[in-house]
Amino acid sequence: MIILPAVLDVVVPVFGVVALGYLVGAFRWLDSAAVRGLSLYVFNIAIPLLLFQAMATVTLPEVIPWRYLLAYYSCALGFFLACLGLGWRLMKQPLSEASVFAFGCSYGNFIPLGIPLVLTAFGDRATTPLFLMVALQAPLFFPLMIFLQESVRRGSGHSTSGHPVLKSIFANQYLIGIGLGIALNLVDFAMPAPITDIIDLIGRSAVPCALFALGASLSSYPIGGVLGRVALMVVIKNGLFPLVVWWVAAYGLDLAPLWQAVMVLMAALPVGINTYLFAERYQSGVALGGSGVVLSTAVSIVTISFILSMLAV
Repeated sequence: MIILPAVLDVVVPVFGVVALGYLVGAFRWLDSAAVRGLSLYVFNIAIPLLLFQAMATVTLPEVIPWRYLLAYYSCALGFFLACLGLGWRLMKQPLSEASVFAFGCSYGNFIPLGIPLVLTAFGDRATTPLFLMVALQAPLFFPLMIFLQESVRRGSGHSTSGHPVLKSIFANQYLIGIGLGIALNLVDFAMPAPITDIIDLIGRSAVPCALFALGASLSSYPIGGVLGRVALMVVIKNGLFPLVVWWVAAYGLDLAPLWQAVMVLMAALPVGINTYLFAERYQSGVALGGSGVVLSTAVSIVTISFILSMLAV
């Protein structure tokens, strides 16, 4: 099978930044405190501002095709819950690590890989279905992930209620960025140019800094003990999940071919980098989340090329 240049053009630079971070971490040119500080910058500042900018500027259609979004996210959330049960109950992982496993199996790398891939493959005509899907992934998944992690952190892993947990969810920087961005979008408020430029500069640093921190962190964590779970995560995210979404799109929906193609390609994206960021943020399953991102992205060079060759739009 031929590896499509459009896939290589996006994926190879990603691996380059991860590899550079790994070398810097391996040679201890940055110590663990510096890498941790970089991860906190990404999680607490850069990614929230990136999400804020995306939510504030995305153009929503007058009529939203809810069946498109409902079908995709029903599959995604269904996979999350099924894989959470698989990791926690059957594989006997701690709930915090099982949630990282489940998140990786169902959460795609939309911003660093999905946006350029879809626009390269289908052009500007794919902007609406693309950004509709991008706009909803974080608001749906982040509260669920934060809820589980905060419950474990506060010693209430078997309880899904509690004021401290809910407070942590609503105070989360990601959700604040998303909420403020949506609010500005709805009222059609235009920010002053200097503020927009500042947000844009910081937002553009989010992805490369996250990839660099991922590589540097992986140099400090042995991955031999998680390879089996990482392999299973990759099989589910790169293979089974897009297969189920394709079946739903082909036989359960009456959508235009372009919308179906975007839906399937987005499902085929590798494990999202936020899997690693959540693992790093809560110091749980870091080797699992980080290795899953790297291996899944490598495998996606082949799987996405195959899927793109099968999509006729």
